Amino acid sequence: MTETVELRNKPELKFILNTDEFNVIDASEPENNGTYSYTEIKSAELNSERTNWLISILSVVVDFLTGSGNGGKFKTKANLILKTEKRNLKIWLNDADYGKAKKITELINKNKTYTQQRTEFKTKQITR
Repeated sequence: MTETVELRNKPELKFILNTDEFNVIDASEPENNGTYSYTEIKSAELNSERTNWLISILSVVVDFLTGSGNGGKFKTKANLILKTEKRNLKIWLNDADYGKAKKITELINKNKTYTQQRTEFKTKQITR
């Protein structure tokens, strides 16, 4: 089973999901590119865009004190965090299809669980 999901066209952001692993192609953050096994994934978390109230309030206070006119709402952009044994990947979802990102997160978590169960089953068979 191979499924390709394109979240963004420019810069390219694409996931290629295979049976035991998946590929990430992220043109905006090349260090995220690579092939990852589902067994090395601890979790996949999808974070929606939200207002950073602390920074927003601080900017309004600073704007009031300095009169610079730069205060306003500051938002944390939507992102997908893939936690592995060795590192955490943060994939920014600027101008990406959030619905597809939600689907990717669900597929990775589902395949991670399925692959880990299959690996444990194989290990139990070998030790018997």
